[in-house]
Order: sequence, then structure tokens, then C-alpha cells
Amino acid sequence: MPFRIWLSLLLLAPLLHAQQYNWQKLEGCTLIDGKWKDGDSFHVKSGGKDYIFRLYFVDTPEDESRFPDRIAEQAAYFGISSEKSLKLGHTAADFSTKILSEKPFTVYTLWQDALGASSQQRFYAYVVTDKGPLCELLVSNGLARIYGKRITLPDGTDSRTYLAKLEALKEKAMALKVGGWGSATTVEHKEGRPASSGLDKIPAF
Repeated sequence: MPFRIWLSLLLLAPLLHAQQYNWQKLEGCTLIDGKWKDGDSFHVKSGGKDYIFRLYFVDTPEDESRFPDRIAEQAAYFGISSEKSLKLGHTAADFSTKILSEKPFTVYTLWQDALGASSQQRFYAYVVTDKGPLCELLVSNGLARIYGKRITLPDGTDSRTYLAKLEALKEKAMALKVGGWGSATTVEHKEGRPASSGLDKIPAF
């Protein structure tokens, strides 16, 4: 096979793989205020409709005490107490609310069922804000564990490659001791680095 053809096929492979998934892109989405939400699940308005979306790749700590086993598991991930994990869950919910309330955002979804306790169906989604993908922002600021359903991204990036990126962001967050990893810090995100987001400071956990 000529080198140019081989190289073209190699470069096109991620795109062709992504096209196996029928991603739907919802632009100009807004957060619906006043409805239940946490750091990784929320009500979104798009095209006049109300959807519940749950993030791929990450899991933010619970902010209610209904699931003690899950809370203990989340606390163990960060090496903190269950009580502090619940507080971290509230911080994560506030963080996502702040980010999603600032400007309209884009949701990519395959309409895969994310289950959940609500009577309204919840779907998995990859959410991109003007500051970057929400899952990356959460991991960068020590507000979510890398956990849950994974998928090839809309741009063709495979899940293994993306998990490696999230792990690198996690390592930076641990080194800086942000969010669940330790000390008080500002929480804005730019290219995987914590900075200022409008939330003043994440409390120490």
C-alpha cells in the first residue's frame, strides 16, 4: 500500500470510528434553574425542551446522605471522611451550576440511558462550555473522580486516550492540592489548570 494512502487511512481512522456513533449536537443549551441537580447531573433546556443529562467519564461526590456506601467509596477515592465528601459534593454542584449558568453551552449526546432515581429519563452526555469540557474542569479542580461510563468522543478521540488526559489533569490537581485533594485554592480552569471561575475559593477538605 502506498505510504500516502496508508497515512490518509491512519489519520481518518478516528473520524470513521466516531461516525459509528450517531452523536447529536445540541447548541445554545442553558441550565434550568430551580430544579434538582448535582455536580455531574442537571436539567438542561434545549429547543424549548427539558432534558436531564449525566456526564460521561466522571462522578462527583454525592451531596445528600441517601447512599452511604457510595459516599464512603467516593470519600475513599479522595482520602477524606464521608462528611467532607458530602461537603465536596455541594462544592462540585455549586461549581457546575456556576459554569453552566455563565453562558450557553453545547451538549453532545447519544441518548444512552443513564438511569437515575428521577421519573424523567436521564441521558449520558459530553458537555462543552466556553471554558472547556465540563468533565475536565471538574477533574482539574479536584471535584470529581474519574469513573463511570466512557465513550469515543465526538471528535474521534478514543476513550483510552481521553482517560489518559483526565488522569494527567488529576495528577496536576493532586500536586496543587485542589478540591478534594487538599488545600484551599481558586477554581477557574484554563487548559487543564485551575485558575479563577467566579467561585471564590474551594474550601480545604
